[in-house]
Amino acid sequence: MKKIFSVLIIGFLILSGLGAVALNIDSEYYVKKQDEIFIISELIIENIDQYVSISLEQATSTFFDVGKPVLPVVTKLFSFPVGTKINQVEVIFSNEKVIELSKKIVPFIEPELVSRDAISKKEYVKDISVYESEELYPTIGHSYIMTAGLDNNEHVSYLIVDCYPVRYSPKNNLIYHSEKVEINVFYHVPKISVLFPDEYDLIIIAPKEYSNAIQPLISHKENYNIKTLFKSTEDIYLEYTGRDEPEKIKYFIKETVENFGASYILLIGSIYKLPIRTSSVKLWDRWQEDTLTDLYYSDLLDANGDFSSWDSNNNNIFGETGEDQLDLFPDVHIGRLACDEIKEVEIVVDKIIHYETETFYQDWFDNMIFIGGNTFRWNPGNEGEELNEMIMDIMSDFNPSYIIWASENNFNRKTISGAINEGAGFLDYSGHGFEHGMGTYSSKGLFLRSYFTPYIEDLINGYKLPIIFFDACLTAKLDFVLQDLLDYKFYRIIDILARILDYDTSLRVPCYAWYFIKHEGGGSIASIGATRTAFGGVDSGAGKMSIEFFNNYKNSETLGQMMTKTQNAYITDVPDDEFTVEEFILLGDPSLKIGGYN
Repeated sequence: MKKIFSVLIIGFLILSGLGAVALNIDSEYYVKKQDEIFIISELIIENIDQYVSISLEQATSTFFDVGKPVLPVVTKLFSFPVGTKINQVEVIFSNEKVIELSKKIVPFIEPELVSRDAISKKEYVKDISVYESEELYPTIGHSYIMTAGLDNNEHVSYLIVDCYPVRYSPKNNLIYHSEKVEINVFYHVPKISVLFPDEYDLIIIAPKEYSNAIQPLISHKENYNIKTLFKSTEDIYLEYTGRDEPEKIKYFIKETVENFGASYILLIGSIYKLPIRTSSVKLWDRWQEDTLTDLYYSDLLDANGDFSSWDSNNNNIFGETGEDQLDLFPDVHIGRLACDEIKEVEIVVDKIIHYETETFYQDWFDNMIFIGGNTFRWNPGNEGEELNEMIMDIMSDFNPSYIIWASENNFNRKTISGAINEGAGFLDYSGHGFEHGMGTYSSKGLFLRSYFTPYIEDLINGYKLPIIFFDACLTAKLDFVLQDLLDYKFYRIIDILARILDYDTSLRVPCYAWYFIKHEGGGSIASIGATRTAFGGVDSGAGKMSIEFFNNYKNSETLGQMMTKTQNAYITDVPDDEFTVEEFILLGDPSLKIGGYN
């Protein structure tokens, strides 16, 4: 059956509302869609030190501008056929109330790094240009963007409408709260549906040297009607044009989507065998990192359906925040198996085949492991454990077979290895991460409890393999080298010896998240982790990514769908944080059938 990339508009709006009315204008359909009016709840006003916080039950996010008032945002997502043109977005606010506050609204504080060396500094710094103004903040009542992306395996155009039902006059200390919001969208769509061939589902890209080791995976996928094509990096470099190797690969991926209808792209190779894009992404105008990201390969198209180079100003610096135009929404599901040698390919291919053929109806899959503790050592509470509890509620169909918490004094090598060896469908970790391990503090913040890469050798769980989400820093740092390890204080003596012996500290080392997958005889089937330092929180950052990942378990069949929906949700709710959505990558097969085939 051919995949439909652009179809009639009726039934494609995600938001419920009135039926579409079509009028023939200039040989195209001109359609008005009115969303049903939604009611905004009463404000929740709470005291925070010398400030107050303002929130709403319907809020999907808040403003994240450092030093500016934290106000709720209600986001609505619409889905249209590819090629839809938005003529007008009208947002009508009504039933407005004016409320005088006794204190100023709390300013946004830059979230804390999930770093062992981070020191909590809860300092409220106000942006005077906003707080001494009588003008309403935000200055507009709504904003919207149009993007291209995936809805399950179908290509669509997304319209994201951000509504601001609460606006603030800081100098007068008045808030204006609208109780009703109505959205009207005027748009037109192409008259003719665009059909694309449905020749392949999965495209595997890897160096030629891996081709024989990959063949059993291709045969396995074909047995389950996943039409699969292998393409070598060497052939791509010869056949496609582009300014560098990553751009040639991206042009090839775009062509496979358009000409073959591919939904999944599996990259097999370390970043030294198959390159990754480095993005010059900035957060809050002062936190900038050269971030490794495979999202570059999956964000193929802009809102107009054109190739997204991630370098719209053509200066050969990719993903520059505020300079390059990216929508970030994936147009294909993507994952990477960071194999550095043929033996590793054979190991992970064997794991995928056994997982997909043997996991279904196995009791061990219904187990889930939770690991956490006191992430921010000088703050009250155990943030990692609290986030674990949130995930437990989301994944309530799973048995929390092992709860490994610093507060329970069972965060140790023996307990963690033992839990994984019993088998589990998922493992949720929230805490500190590093290129070679994970760790969290005791409840009093005095001791760091850690589980390091060498401990993975304990794992003998065979094919009872979990999917792991690391709500942490650096676990997927694919450019990890020995010098990164020696930079840690507790390896200083080894560092001194390495210098004395003139040892090469630029040697590559497998990163922590990947080591679980490449480990023979056990470990994990896939891992999601950050390629760089992350920041914490449940409204944004690594914690938010974790929540969205598990939120999308029930409505996803494959791991790639689960990851793409996580990225879509994060971009929708936290549109100003390109950094987090870029740094979290999937190490695993995106076409992996979660829980295996029946």
